Amino acid sequence: MTPVELLSFAAIGLMAGAVGGLLGIGGSTVFIPIATLLLGPDQQVYQAAAMILNAAVAASATVRHWRAGVLTQRQVVPTAIAAVVAVLFGVAAGNALGGAMLGRLFGGLLLILAASEVRALFRRSAAVGSPQADDEPAVRDHPALLGGIGLAMGLLGGLLGVGGGTIGVPMLRYGARLPLRVCIATAAAVTLPLAVVGAIYKNLSLAQLPGESAEAERWALLIAAAVVPTAIGGAFLGATLVHRLPLRAIRVAFVVLLVTAGARMTLAPNGSGPDLSPTGSGIGEHVESSTEGDQPPAGVSTEPASATFGPAQVAPSGTTTPNTSKPAV
Repeated sequence: MTPVELLSFAAIGLMAGAVGGLLGIGGSTVFIPIATLLLGPDQQVYQAAAMILNAAVAASATVRHWRAGVLTQRQVVPTAIAAVVAVLFGVAAGNALGGAMLGRLFGGLLLILAASEVRALFRRSAAVGSPQADDEPAVRDHPALLGGIGLAMGLLGGLLGVGGGTIGVPMLRYGARLPLRVCIATAAAVTLPLAVVGAIYKNLSLAQLPGESAEAERWALLIAAAVVPTAIGGAFLGATLVHRLPLRAIRVAFVVLLVTAGARMTLAPNGSGPDLSPTGSGIGEHVESSTEGDQPPAGVSTEPASATFGPAQVAPSGTTTPNTSKPAV
């Protein structure tokens, strides 16, 4: 991986963190589609790096929520236990499906998120000036219900490499009827062990996946090393700017990104969108594959060409001409 690619990933991490901080979404939801659009598709490697990113972001968020006194053992523990078990099955399913199908599924998720953002925009517009109810519905934090939510968080997180909050927050809000602040804090606390276990499993199994080389794990770790610091910095930047920038315009731009990336990843023949990497094979290109199945045209020697001597030289038209030059003495 070249320094330019590492710098590109660092810049993408900054963008992902800033958008996540502004809109309250996981950085991997932004990182994977931007990396696919700008650097080419490599869904399995991107998801392995994204899980490390999710763990780092969730760790910092969990510490802040714990210090604020929002987390409770009754709500976190059953959800986290179920999520950790489910993420193993999610990663295994993702490994079995392959990068092309995962790209299509991830594109479909982006389109669903885009529809949700559009709906939220219209709801916010309609809610301006309307009275707000102060009463919260009765909490339903039964361990079985929380365990079911954890299963969904773990399966989706392991399958697509997204943070558990993508579906965890709405499920905790409307299923368990927890206050929104508690939903966000609980989802972050559950995402931490979920992402750690998922990242370990995904990265250790990466090199054994069909189409991936032995270097795939190293690529994922290098990408994560470039993305994580800038994403954390971007998250703090986004949280700082949230009260200074027009969030409606930012959400509209985010919807455009989701629709563009989602449509390309879902409808592209390879399921991962157009390959825009310089090599034409994405970051996870396998160098050894370039030697397989590439046979020279008939009549062309496979020996290295020599400017001074040899049995024959290849003319531009592909025909061979005798080499009459003498060997150097």
